[in-house]
Amino acid sequence: IEIFKHNKEERIARTWGTTAPGLPYVEEAITNAGNWLVGGDLEVIEPIKYNDGLDQYRLSPAQLRDEFSKRNADAVFAFQLRNPIHNGHALLMTDTRKRLLEMGYKNPVLLLHPLGGYTKADDVPLSWRMKQHEK
Repeated sequence: IEIFKHNKEERIARTWGTTAPGLPYVEEAITNAGNWLVGGDLEVIEPIKYNDGLDQYRLSPAQLRDEFSKRNADAVFAFQLRNPIHNGHALLMTDTRKRLLEMGYKNPVLLLHPLGGYTKADDVPLSWRMKQHEK
């Protein structure tokens, strides 16, 4: 185990390129966090359950690898977003898949990764975005 002083201002500046107040994640998770960080090897005893109706989507890396294997994926491309999918997103995802096929991959699979947790106050709620992603 390693213990580090939590240099909050430096972490914020390096991550977001600013220390201006008002960034949602910064206020919730960094500014109000403790003054120390702990690192090292971790062992998951039991996955965290949020009981919010979305736990079935929170897969471990091993579960994701198994799913990609079941789908015979020879490439995986990921897209992370905090808003509902719109035409610009769809174009990026479609174009990426097309380029992977052109590169010789036979079955590239998309990992769609919507952000939950600390988002902007006016964002569409995660539960509604998940309904869109299921279609």
